[in-house]
Amino acid sequence: MAIHSQDMKLGDLSLVRNGPAYRLACLVGLGEAHGKRRALKILLLILVTWVPLLCLSLLRGEAWGRELVRVPLLEYPVIYSRFLFVLPLLELARRLVEKSMARQTRQFLRAGLVREQDQEAFANAQATVLGWRNSNLGEAVILVLACVLPLVMQVGVGLGSREASWSRTTQMTITPAGWWYILVSLPILFFFLLRWLWVYLLWASFLAQISSLKLELTPTHPDQAGGLGFLASGLVGYAPIVMAVSAVISGGFAYEILHHDTSLNSLKYHVVVLVAVCLLVLHAPLLVFANQLRKCRVSGLYEFARLVGGHDRAFDERWVRDPGTDPGKLLGNPDATSVAMLAQVYDHIQEMQVILFDKKSLKMLVAAALFPLVPLLWTALPISEILGKLAHLMM
Repeated sequence: MAIHSQDMKLGDLSLVRNGPAYRLACLVGLGEAHGKRRALKILLLILVTWVPLLCLSLLRGEAWGRELVRVPLLEYPVIYSRFLFVLPLLELARRLVEKSMARQTRQFLRAGLVREQDQEAFANAQATVLGWRNSNLGEAVILVLACVLPLVMQVGVGLGSREASWSRTTQMTITPAGWWYILVSLPILFFFLLRWLWVYLLWASFLAQISSLKLELTPTHPDQAGGLGFLASGLVGYAPIVMAVSAVISGGFAYEILHHDTSLNSLKYHVVVLVAVCLLVLHAPLLVFANQLRKCRVSGLYEFARLVGGHDRAFDERWVRDPGTDPGKLLGNPDATSVAMLAQVYDHIQEMQVILFDKKSLKMLVAAALFPLVPLLWTALPISEILGKLAHLMM
């Protein structure tokens, strides 16, 4: 679906409330889901993905107890994390991510970062990503991948077929609950995850197009990022997505600990890699502004050095080289104060970021990535120590 720049409001970018799936949800009254409707949507997702697995496993006696299978459904933590936590979280994240993207898009214009002669190019970039978001092809590819990947992983490659469980018999044949998991539950989960990946790629593309414009960056800006600090602080809006991705993986960790006697200590490097990858992926789209930030910092240093040099020479001639100057008059004199203030501003430019990041957002994202792993800590640490470490991380 093509979108023309003249047909939309400048700065009105929504990559969440768009797309064929969103339009289909609107037709059934679940598009603009708020309050009770959002709760209904989440309930429907659970009823379609998790409840049938429970019912089918109960009918075959594979829901609990180890008389028939080694890993019954209710002792399979992956199912809980994916369909009772991740799916609802991915749905709830929509509004938070949408608001974050909208604020950041408008801030480019409100802060005067986009020159008037570049506003048409800004609008074209906005129209381009919205056109891709609304295209039927994009979500068609996502739908195909969401259906094919579970078949390849579970049937073709045979992931999770090492032992008899609620999804496979002792002869390694797939149970009815296993087929529902492969053909319905996993495709829905993968569709949500892949659609968020699509939104992320579109946002990264939008930022890349904006970075090609000559932005009005200010080396003396208080955010020490030329005025682009809002992009780094805005990453906290993606905390629910980070938490969801972490929960998908932590469910696998829990399975290994519960059923294969894997220690939490042996998984510590996996956790470090997980957190590092999440942070790198989120910050990667911001690297496109590094060149402009570097140029802004260098030019700011040169220009301000020239200004400070002239000021300092005048100060030197008046207060240092003039033999008739009374040193006592320098106390409280505005000239001395201006020298100190200019030195502080110069130091401020020197500390300007070339790679965008925000310490508070970084802490929040790390906490979001670690939160789904907290239940795993119970296998190694007392609850009081766990809470203490989390409180320390949030400080």
